[in-house]
Formats: sequence, structure tokens, C-alpha cells
Amino acid sequence: MRAFHENRTYGSAFPFTAFVSHNIDFLAHWHHDLEIVYVLEGSIRMGINSETRVLTAGDLAVCSSGDIHYYDSKNSQSKLLMIIFNPSLIGYPAGWPLNMRLMSPFLENQPSTPEVEITYHRLPAIMQELLQEHTRKLPHHEQLMTGLLHELCALLLRHMPLDIVNPHKDKRRITNMKIMQEVLEYLDVHYMHPITLADAARHANMSLFYFSRFFKSISGMSYVAYLNSIRVNQAERLLLDTDKTILDIALECGFSNIRTFNRVFKQVKLRTPSELR
Repeated sequence: MRAFHENRTYGSAFPFTAFVSHNIDFLAHWHHDLEIVYVLEGSIRMGINSETRVLTAGDLAVCSSGDIHYYDSKNSQSKLLMIIFNPSLIGYPAGWPLNMRLMSPFLENQPSTPEVEITYHRLPAIMQELLQEHTRKLPHHEQLMTGLLHELCALLLRHMPLDIVNPHKDKRRITNMKIMQEVLEYLDVHYMHPITLADAARHANMSLFYFSRFFKSISGMSYVAYLNSIRVNQAERLLLDTDKTILDIALECGFSNIRTFNRVFKQVKLRTPSELR
């Protein structure tokens, strides 16, 4: 998957997928599709836009259209139920939610009223039903899944605090998120070139100090760590899928010498490139 903007493809014309994920680690990225996550076991650090949480069993997170989000499983074990689908399935081709935003994308397992408690138990149950329908593919499963998705999103909108999007009031937030999306795209396309923090700050039209803090608040890591992770992930793919030499791969992925490549690769993957081969 691309790090910045995942143009998700599905195995059928029905734009939906559901799966259980273990110990997922994924760099900050964004997509138009909705991504709903329920923690079945363990804990995981997750960031959505500028908000970060350590989610534990029973917690739920919602990535709306365009939200920048990441998963960090370092020093933790987790089992997640993940639902990802195009919002056109529930009548929102331009993105969900329309003209509103979730005040917080996280729903913690602390229901405040009996009604909320009933709803909270229903949410993971719907997600499990969607997973079963997606896996079994019985007759008319797509029609049934569409109904379940409508119910799931309606319950989320009913019980998660919402704020009306005000183009004037939210101008800075909207602009900053758009800039961050563009920066992530720029890094993913140009990672093989020498791109300093100052270069990225200029691309974002921000001061060096502000950009450095802003980038870390959204991506969950420093600019250098993020760029190195992109390069190492690409190098890992080349090591596994090609016969290119380790030196050629290091240079192709933006590292100036083999020593730096080996050091950074081991920091990120906890083993050396030669051990991977």
C-alpha cells in the first residue's frame, strides 16, 4: 500500500472489505474510503488527524473520508476487526460525513447511558456480521451488507459528538490537513531524492519550526523517521521481489551509502537487509 494516499482496490465491484488484523503497523496515510476499527484484544496506538489514543479491547475508531491516520504497534500486541468501504455504498459519494465532522474519531468503551450501552454492544456485532457476510458470500449478501452499513453509520452519527463544518471557522484546520495530504504525497513520490526538513517545510509554505511540530502531531513521528520508514519499506519490497544488489537498492531508495542504509534498515525492521535475504 502507498504510504500517503491509498487508492484502494477491491476484489469485486462491491467496494468493501473486512478482515481481522494482528499487530498492524502503518505509516500516516489517507483515503476517501471509510475505515472503522474495533479492538478485539490487546492495545494499539492510533492517530487520526491531530488526535492520538492508545486503544484497548472494546474501543472503536472511525476514520472519515480524507482523515490522515496511522497505526503504531511498537511495544504492544493487538487484534483488530477492520471494516473499510467506499462511502458511495451508503449514499455519500462525496465523502462521509457530509457537511459535518466527528468532534473526536474515537469511541471508548465507557457508555454513559443505558441507550448508549445498548448501541455500543450493537456496533461490534454489526461489524462481525459484515465480516461473516463478506467471507461467506451467501445469496444477496451485498444487499444485506449495504443495510448493515447504513445501520452502522447511522448509529455512529447518533452517538458520536458532531460539529457542523464551517468553511470560515474551520479554514485553517481544513487548509492544514490539505497541506499535510500534499506533503505525504510529495514524500511518497520523491522519497528517492534528498529531501531535507527545510525542503518539505518550503513545499508546505510553513516555517521550519512550525512544520516540524505540525508534521509530528499528524504522523506520530518525526519528519526524518517518516521519510526513512518510506525508504526502508520500499527497500524491503525490492529485497524480497528483485535480484538487485543491496547497494543498488540502498541508492535507489534514497540512501547515500550502504552504512547508513544498514543502520536505518535495522532501526526500522529490527534486522539487517542481508538477514532479510
